[in-house]
Amino acid sequence: MIGRAINRSWQQLFHPKFRSVFFIALIAAILTLIGLNYALYAYWPEDWTSGIDWLDQSGFWTMSIIGSYVLFPGLVTMVMGFLTDQIADAVEDEYYPNRKAMRKVALTDVIFGALKLTLLVILVNIIAFVPYVILLFTGIGTLILFVAVNGFLLGREYFEMVAIRHMPAREVNRMRRLYGGKIFMGGATIAALFAVPFLNLLAPIIGAAMMTHIFHFLAHEDGRVFDR
Repeated sequence: MIGRAINRSWQQLFHPKFRSVFFIALIAAILTLIGLNYALYAYWPEDWTSGIDWLDQSGFWTMSIIGSYVLFPGLVTMVMGFLTDQIADAVEDEYYPNRKAMRKVALTDVIFGALKLTLLVILVNIIAFVPYVILLFTGIGTLILFVAVNGFLLGREYFEMVAIRHMPAREVNRMRRLYGGKIFMGGATIAALFAVPFLNLLAPIIGAAMMTHIFHFLAHEDGRVFDR
């Protein structure tokens, strides 16, 4: 299921129906990353020291890289929250024309959901910041922790952003609990994309498209009929 969702999402990136939202989302991701690094540079405390020689010597640039990994997924997903409808619509137009979303999600709900996810992802990643730095010495430990932590958060929230277009929140929560493992695997895939330079710019776009496929796969498995 995850493999099919990834494959279909990659194939559709430059599809004519997907092209406009793809470039809008890509520009939004690039601007978010530039803005984040500018903010880190502008507010970096020059007299701050950690007591770790290699970290203090590399200073801002090391912290900028780590900070980008910690903060970028939450910030860009907040921006992407306003584009999820367009991405999901493009996917459904191509693959699920008879199962398109009919529920209109209020703008206030979109804003609240995006802010909730952003604050949660940033808070959890800040809490995990010290373990991230410590696990750098293990070689792969930081990546594993990053994917595990963000996989849970991103899987949950991306699924909710897509599913709420089709069903009430109570039903979304039921499906999320029932298929938690599969949704986590989707979220872990998104988090892994966020961990790879350059691919992290595509992660929120692919993530929204991939989770749209996952939702429809799970809805079919759940016995839901959307044909009209």
